[in-house]
Amino acid sequence: MQRITLALSLLALALAPTACGKKDKQSKNPDEASESDKDPLEELKGIPVAIQAEVDMVLQPINDVDVVIEQISTMSGRLGIDAKGLTSMASASLTDGKVEVNVDISAEAKAEVQALLETVKGIGIGLKEMPSRVPVATKNIVGHGAKAVALVAQLTAKYQAKLSSPFTKADEKLKIQGELDMVVKLDADIKGTVGDAKTTVMALPAKGTEALAKITAAFSAG
Repeated sequence: MQRITLALSLLALALAPTACGKKDKQSKNPDEASESDKDPLEELKGIPVAIQAEVDMVLQPINDVDVVIEQISTMSGRLGIDAKGLTSMASASLTDGKVEVNVDISAEAKAEVQALLETVKGIGIGLKEMPSRVPVATKNIVGHGAKAVALVAQLTAKYQAKLSSPFTKADEKLKIQGELDMVVKLDADIKGTVGDAKTTVMALPAKGTEALAKITAAFSAG
């Protein structure tokens, strides 16, 4: 009886690693699964949006300059704040990153001025960091373009294989051809978007310098 029990125990130990091995082989990393589950066509459609986001990240401080100058020109009279005091606070936010509302006004007016100063602070940081942001944005734009090329190749091969298959039905082929045509158009559009985005971003440091001079002069004049 003891020999039988010992033999069964040894057999269980021998089989245990095999069972664990099968379980490990079948398990999936959640990140890997989510990565493989992505629809390549949807990824391709999202690339122009991603490229525009890179441009906007660098461009936003420049766009905000005219908005802030306009807001400051009307805010002092509308909220009853001394114009020079307001521009002094804005200048401190621009150059030193200080957001301090040191005037006696209502809580609502104070919140509005503070929001303005936060925007001015962001402009100052964005314009100063523009020379370092441009290369990063350019690299990311090129990366999105390279990803698009890979996705186009993947989708084209997939659709062409289905179109040439004798098992693909006629109505399905029409749908596949439509998606292939969409891929071809997206490919051309994205290539144009990449070129335009790179040109835009590369010109921004000079525009950033102009924008900084413009807002500094506006605060000085106020």
